[in-house]
Amino acid sequence: MKRKRGISSKHVLIIMTVLCSLSIIFTINTRENVSPVEKSIAYIVVPMQRGIMTFGGWIQDKVDFVKNIQELEEKNSELQEQVYELEYANKILQMDKFELERLRDLFNLDQKYSDYPKVGARVIGKDPGNWYNVFLIDKGQKDGLAVNMNVIAGNGLIGHIIEVGPNYAKVLSIIDDTSNLSAMFLRTADLCIVKGEKRLMDQGLLSVEYIDINAKIVEGDEIVTSHISDKYLQGILVGTVKEIRENPNNLTKVALLEPAVNFKHIEEVLVITHLK
Repeated sequence: MKRKRGISSKHVLIIMTVLCSLSIIFTINTRENVSPVEKSIAYIVVPMQRGIMTFGGWIQDKVDFVKNIQELEEKNSELQEQVYELEYANKILQMDKFELERLRDLFNLDQKYSDYPKVGARVIGKDPGNWYNVFLIDKGQKDGLAVNMNVIAGNGLIGHIIEVGPNYAKVLSIIDDTSNLSAMFLRTADLCIVKGEKRLMDQGLLSVEYIDINAKIVEGDEIVTSHISDKYLQGILVGTVKEIRENPNNLTKVALLEPAVNFKHIEEVLVITHLK
């Protein structure tokens, strides 16, 4: 059985000593005639009292200091939490802003090719790698999609559908090394072939071949899908000429093309539901 702990005799003695000392000091301070013995006691006790008061003040300062530190830490924790919340809210706003910009681009693209019926879709998967050369979208046969339908985003052509299921479709981009399409220079109407190549994919570029040696083309010219393409509708922007070179055979010219679409970042697309 545990014994109850009370105040020890040592503590009682200390308390009584302090009380007696205070009583003596108070009595001495209020009396005019003080005996030599009382003066001696006061001589000893007063410095002790001052020491006790000083020590007590020091202890109180330390307690206040620790309390202030705890309050500051709590306040800092609250402020840090507010910072995290503001940073998260800012990221959400930035994401909303970027999504709004993408949707605005799609709307502008829809207006640009307003003659064609379209269905909007989101990208839900892609082949390994940095580029969206082959990817999946979340619309399929149930939405009226079919193989060879043209896919656009950004400022122009992405590619065409190569496979379709009930609620998905697979898209082959023009940047893929298996892709080629009949195109033409918008300004001069010269025909050409635009091809995807592995060596150019890392640069985000396309190869333009079979350009007439006498074609009056210049860097900066726009290339669009041609009227003789077997699967692409006419007049869709493919990209802009970045560099022109003569072919070693001296019969044709070749060029490098910067696509109208950023094939590193594709999230939403438009599918033209009209087949050629």
